[in-house]
Amino acid sequence: MPSTANSRRFEVWGSPIRHSRSPQLHRGAYGLLGLDWEYRRREVNAGQFAQYFSTLGPEVHGLSLTMPLKEVALDEISEHRGPVDLLQAANTAVKGPQGWWLDNTDWWGAWRALSDAGGSAGQRVWLLGAGATARAVLYALAQDVPEQVTLLVRSPERARVTEVLAQTLGLSPRVSTFDDVPEEHADWVISTLPGGVVPDAPGLVDQATHAKLFDIAYDPWPSVLARTWSHSAHAVVSGRSMLVYQALGQLRAFVNGDSQQPLDDEARVLEAMWQAIEAEPGEDATQTSVKQ
Repeated sequence: MPSTANSRRFEVWGSPIRHSRSPQLHRGAYGLLGLDWEYRRREVNAGQFAQYFSTLGPEVHGLSLTMPLKEVALDEISEHRGPVDLLQAANTAVKGPQGWWLDNTDWWGAWRALSDAGGSAGQRVWLLGAGATARAVLYALAQDVPEQVTLLVRSPERARVTEVLAQTLGLSPRVSTFDDVPEEHADWVISTLPGGVVPDAPGLVDQATHAKLFDIAYDPWPSVLARTWSHSAHAVVSGRSMLVYQALGQLRAFVNGDSQQPLDDEARVLEAMWQAIEAEPGEDATQTSVKQ
């Protein structure tokens, strides 16, 4: 049953955290649901997590976790749900009747964002980066079964964990470095690189004439990479879409105790979350150019 307890507080933790849009998203949803809950930002780095978590007050019932805490939290909270252990990353911590548990809604946020823009089934995907976010995107891609997934990374050795995950998910990945990109065209270019940077990868910018772009970055927007797609006829999806959907998954976990159980009147809740960040529902999915 949904919780209706008053005086509950939820927080987003990470470092840096000032840019986080999570407070607007969650507060907008709480208002529509009639929940008298608080949601705050808190600057917490990896070395501080254990101490801060152990001293949480009883009023705190959930955490949204951003970098660099998505992997650190696994050692402090033993109950892991969904694909947390597979991805070796969590972005959601929930205090239930039996104690705290972790979940990962990043993958679902990425899958919903991609689905709004037509999905990736049977398509060729270039995935830039190999960190925790890249692993979440791989899990999302596995729901659609693309034709080919290419991991574009700086160091193949450091990408080994992500490569093994892709193999486990049946994606038959190939790994290329930024200075040795494939010659054929992609249908999707998905960047999980921080800040929306453009790596020094010959031929990457040329993909704007062939591929859709999904850049996980969203602040500032358009990102540097998105600007290279400014004259493309193909969709450009910002990380804002993933942000909204992963927050909806977190909200499900906070309210229903299950990130995969839809909320009552969820369509209106989702609309309120989009409005909280001054955007239209699905706006990114229909975008075919990037405003300068």
